[in-house]
Amino acid sequence: MKRTVLDYTQNILSALGSDEVNSIGDTTESLQVAEIVKTTFFNMASRANLPDQTKPYQLDPSLSLTEPNLMFIPDGAKSLEWVKYFDSTVDANNYKYVTILPMQQFADYVNGYSVTDINVDTLTLSIDGEVFRFNYKNDTQPRFCTVIRNFYVVFDSFNNTLDDTLQASKTMCYGLASPIWQMEDNFIPELDDQQVALLLNEAKSLAFFELKQLPHTKAEQEARRQWSSLQKDKSVDNKPSYFDQLPNFGRKPVQSRSPNFKW
Repeated sequence: MKRTVLDYTQNILSALGSDEVNSIGDTTESLQVAEIVKTTFFNMASRANLPDQTKPYQLDPSLSLTEPNLMFIPDGAKSLEWVKYFDSTVDANNYKYVTILPMQQFADYVNGYSVTDINVDTLTLSIDGEVFRFNYKNDTQPRFCTVIRNFYVVFDSFNNTLDDTLQASKTMCYGLASPIWQMEDNFIPELDDQQVALLLNEAKSLAFFELKQLPHTKAEQEARRQWSSLQKDKSVDNKPSYFDQLPNFGRKPVQSRSPNFKW
């Protein structure tokens, strides 16, 4: 059962024996409780993988004519699993994958472009006193990119017959994002049913401690039980299958990339 911020606040206020409210902003105490729920939510996010944290997003553009192939990781994004860029040269909607390369491999590739060619320019990027130079093509759909300092995304090309710079609206990315919270009555935190109960009991326990300097034994017991159940489920989810536990005998391992920005 999903709960709004107001639902959490009203439930905890009732447990505290406080006045009823119709909005989290009705009383000083209701605002305090709502803040406690928010704090608890982010504490949970740091301990458990909350659902829907991995989601699509778009890159931020440079909008600079001297940096047309440069984009940025937006606020709240914590990883970049993959990126696509819209190919406007075809009739149908067509997002094409852009391969993410380690910076050295990317630099070796793009700096193989000849600067004497009319369709090749050079991006000069200064970051904290360190200067990076990458050649890029100005008439081609992007095929490769690299991530620098977990923030700068440099592409190997862009098409200046279509746009002056790479466009946010043409990017499609996927990765881990920070949990979202809105201090509004009708906001519903992104949690599954088990985590809804955990958030309520953790917040209730914290509210009793902070506002009444008293423990809420029942809420604490329920929270411990729910954490134990959550960790057990996570252990089962991450457990390798029977087949995966067999001796390798030459089976080729699956290659994977860390979801964090470490290129």
